[in-house]
Amino acid sequence: MEASLRQRFDRFQLTAVKTKHSLRTLSTQEKKRYIDAVLCIRSVKPALYQDEVRGTNSRYDDFQAVHINQSFIVHLNAPFLAWHRWFTWTYEEALRHECGYKGSQPYWDWSLDAHDIEASPVFDGSDISMGGNGVAVPHGDGHLGISLPGTPSSVLIVPAGTGGGCVTTGPFANTTVAFGQVGSDLTADLLNNPHNLDYKPHCLRRDLTPRLAEPALNPDKVRAILNSPNITVFQKLLNAGDTPGIPGLHRSGHLSIGGEASDFFSSPGDPVFYLHHAQIDRLWTLWQQLDPKARQYALDGTGTVLNYPPSPVFQLNDTINLGKLSPKGPRPIREFMSTVQGPFCYEYA
Repeated sequence: MEASLRQRFDRFQLTAVKTKHSLRTLSTQEKKRYIDAVLCIRSVKPALYQDEVRGTNSRYDDFQAVHINQSFIVHLNAPFLAWHRWFTWTYEEALRHECGYKGSQPYWDWSLDAHDIEASPVFDGSDISMGGNGVAVPHGDGHLGISLPGTPSSVLIVPAGTGGGCVTTGPFANTTVAFGQVGSDLTADLLNNPHNLDYKPHCLRRDLTPRLAEPALNPDKVRAILNSPNITVFQKLLNAGDTPGIPGLHRSGHLSIGGEASDFFSSPGDPVFYLHHAQIDRLWTLWQQLDPKARQYALDGTGTVLNYPPSPVFQLNDTINLGKLSPKGPRPIREFMSTVQGPFCYEYA
């Protein structure tokens, strides 16, 4: 134990701990620098070449492609939290090393905006926002279905939002998304389907949904998840939630943004994805810190989505990977269970 503490102390002596802040607390210049870095990464040459993934035209597209490709092994399962921690950190590293970004990946604390998501500074359409809502397009409620062999089928009704069309205001106005429209429904035919990565250029769409954000993302829901007694309950409150008809914090965050962000596979096409997942990582970190001995390495579940196809219970020495996004290849999940161990050295404000 003493040697372990000494190693951690020595590491902190060599590497300054980065602090991640809420987007709303950043200064105007800090917001502009972050947005400029995101715009930059959309113009950097891709690492996944088009003979392998036809639609990837930039480093930004690389990240969306990897998420699409691995969705069945990084959602609704044990690796979900750690994989997305690594994925979001790797995106931040790309902003830093390929676009000169000096800050840290900000998070979107949606609990502060749940009462009026349309008034959020994240979506106000100014040049220091992540762009506005989509153009208002009349539409009814949507649905989120799950139909996998060996699991109970379910359909969630998703309230219609106030947008639905293309984002036309702010820094990401008229953005073209390379992939997407794979599907919000989760069905077996999408497992390893080569058409998931077809090049489907389309505008960045959003459909901000106050009728979901207010009951699903409010401070009471945050307090509830931080009071989770174990990782099983924590993950349930992230995904299924504890109220009939209202999904958990993770899924509700995506669905409250709507449009591209609501697609189970291609949600990283909306740059708000990374702010949302930084918030998920923040809540996981806070929960872990409340009882590090019991929670730091807590896992629950197998390595496939809702255990489809059936797979063994996931262990700390089992590996996760980011494909070509990480030259180190598959790594044991235990390396990604702490924000101050493995490749990480950061905390949340």
